[in-house]
Amino acid sequence: MKRGYSFVLMLSLLLVICPFPVSADSGTIGGDSGWYVIHCNVYGSNVYMDDKFVGTVQMGTLTILASTTGTPYKTIRVQKYGYSTFVDSITQVPGQGESVDIYATLNQLPVTTQTSVGGDMGWYVVHSNIDGAHVQFDGSDKGDITQGVVYVPVYSTGTPYQGFTVEKEGFTTYKGTISSVPGKGESIDLYATLNPVATTIATPATPDTVGGDTGYYAVHSNVDGADVSFDNDVKGQIYKGNLVVQVYVTGTPYKTFAVYKAGYIPFTGTIDQYPKKGETIDLNATLSPVASGTTAVPATTQKSPLPVVPGFLSIVFVAYVIALGSRK
Repeated sequence: MKRGYSFVLMLSLLLVICPFPVSADSGTIGGDSGWYVIHCNVYGSNVYMDDKFVGTVQMGTLTILASTTGTPYKTIRVQKYGYSTFVDSITQVPGQGESVDIYATLNQLPVTTQTSVGGDMGWYVVHSNIDGAHVQFDGSDKGDITQGVVYVPVYSTGTPYQGFTVEKEGFTTYKGTISSVPGKGESIDLYATLNPVATTIATPATPDTVGGDTGYYAVHSNVDGADVSFDNDVKGQIYKGNLVVQVYVTGTPYKTFAVYKAGYIPFTGTIDQYPKKGETIDLNATLSPVASGTTAVPATTQKSPLPVVPGFLSIVFVAYVIALGSRK
């Protein structure tokens, strides 16, 4: 009886000291997930992804869990009353255990538009890449672009505007349509990208063929608003994924092109083809965001092989004790 009690006690101690191996990552949360980290300059801004509310920015950031195998998000919208709304496309999907940073900057609306007489006013916020460009709504002057924007107050119950233009000498005029009217206290963002007018290249050998001997480069990029230059000569900005650059087929051939924007790694490429008259040559540039500071994310836990050896030895030892007891 005493021998049997000792055997049970020894077996219990072995099981406590040398437990059988258990998968160390069985409790890992989100093994196939990553994160979006939304940075915003306005505390309390609401964040929507694909028009779905996902949270409010606190202390400058909001972290959103994202499945690496699910349907990826396409758009992000960040807004708060009294500020212009931020809208952008989402072009990256985080890998397993990775994070993707998205930066949203909200501009405060002028006090005059927030406290308009009558209280039934909204406003249009016209964004453009060219300061000093003049803005018109249905032919009516609305001001000039300053620090990238101009604010246009409107009565929500007034006659709706149909279209707007943004123009400046030396740039192609942008014309856009207005399809909605802001409600009371709301804002609607309108965007206009102006590209420099292609300059005429004086070619003594072909003075009578201006405009007749031109070809084109179509520069495609994943980042709207990125600047494009040919041999360090700025040609314009990417709008809706591309920029068309007109060139004279008899001019000096370009050798290189670059596409760049703040927050992204600049792209440079070589130009080894020159368009013929009326021909278009495609150039592609994919920009990658500049890596930001290290973002703390939960470390993935992997299985540890160490408990296997003690577990195996415990089994051998128990078998030995049983065999020894049977002999006596």
